[in-house]
Amino acid sequence: MRYLPTAPSEDRALLDAIGVQRAEDLLSGIPESLRLHRDLNLPACLSEQEVLAQVQGLADLNTPFKARFLGAGAYDHFVPAAVDQMISRQEWFTAYTPYQPEISQGTLQHIFEYQTLMCDLTGLEVGNASLYDGGTACVEAALMAVRLQKKRNTILVSQGLHPHYLEVLCTNITPHEGLKLVVVDLKDGVTDMDDLRAKLDGDVAAVLVGYPNFLGCVEDLPAISEAAKTCGAFVVSVTQEALSLGWFEAPGRAGADMACGEAMSFGNRPSFGGPFLGFLTVKDAHKREIPGRVVGQTRDLDGTTGYVLTLTAREQHIRRDKATSNICSNQGLVALRANIYLQLAGPEGLAGLAARNAAKAQFLRARLLELPDFAAPFGAPFFNEFVTEYKGDMKALLASCAKEGILPGLDLTPYAPSLKNHILWCATELNTREQIEHLVEVLARVPSVVG
Repeated sequence: MRYLPTAPSEDRALLDAIGVQRAEDLLSGIPESLRLHRDLNLPACLSEQEVLAQVQGLADLNTPFKARFLGAGAYDHFVPAAVDQMISRQEWFTAYTPYQPEISQGTLQHIFEYQTLMCDLTGLEVGNASLYDGGTACVEAALMAVRLQKKRNTILVSQGLHPHYLEVLCTNITPHEGLKLVVVDLKDGVTDMDDLRAKLDGDVAAVLVGYPNFLGCVEDLPAISEAAKTCGAFVVSVTQEALSLGWFEAPGRAGADMACGEAMSFGNRPSFGGPFLGFLTVKDAHKREIPGRVVGQTRDLDGTTGYVLTLTAREQHIRRDKATSNICSNQGLVALRANIYLQLAGPEGLAGLAARNAAKAQFLRARLLELPDFAAPFGAPFFNEFVTEYKGDMKALLASCAKEGILPGLDLTPYAPSLKNHILWCATELNTREQIEHLVEVLARVPSVVG
């Protein structure tokens, strides 16, 4: 919201129109004993130039990176200038939420298009307006599965799910009495099918599995779906890198009943951690339980195409005890950027971009494995992320990369004992051959651990 200062004469005119002498008279409902009768203890105001200089000084404290090889849920992709330009068009401007279709056609249209695109990418029939991020999308999918699978109270979660998503799940599932989260082990970087089959029973509502998972490995969705169907459980695919949907089989066509995850890779920037863009798509038979809003296309009496809120849980605003979710807003601007990006790319462009990501990651992995201190712990297929085991000095590696302006992959040591001295690397279309070769040169100079 912009700050719009007013002149004293304008303040006087406003007070006269209201019918009071002073602005303080508007506080008459607050007892005198509760009012602050002194100025706030704040520093003196600065000029615009001084504020900008101070903010720039804070920005200069950041470490600038010329090359980035970090993903793990937030991915740095090229965003065409057309995306920034097109989101400023006035068709998309509307106040608050699009309840009144006659004045919200622009917003409703772009949400409808976004939903349609996400359904195309995931191979499912219905998508909602959007969710806050990948973690909350997991929560909504899990709770939706429990509502649909009446009297089933267990949710199986693959250990390959993003650990932050798992934390959000635990936080939101715990208050629901009777619901249980059960973690399924990994084997060679993917869900252990024997452990999954052992934990599947008639109380399991859904199985949540990364696609690709947190370690970059691609799960066998058809095999997981076949196992889950034997006891009637839903399969929920969770995708943290949405660009992979331009490379792999759509989860809905690979056996998933729901697809959710994070779509910020489409036309949005990491921006120090957000905003993000959660997505959720489901089969048509389950649309009545989907949280948030669903925009539909229709025609008016004159035959003109129009857009309306087809499904929206009014209980969220009136009878809150009956609400399917606390989701009552959507990431409209972030979803608009994704919509524009996807339409600019088109099916062939998106597939080509995904192919470039896969090729860059394959090249990066091959070059790293030529170094004596690096090894490949997993053999599963991957998209643009993969894990290497590192036998050298991790602190020295991080320091050497920072000195050269390189943001390396994620040290997985804090996430699990079995991942000690493992690094999760990511390569996107922004990583040039020169950057990869420079990284390898820097890593080759890092001293090995002796003894």
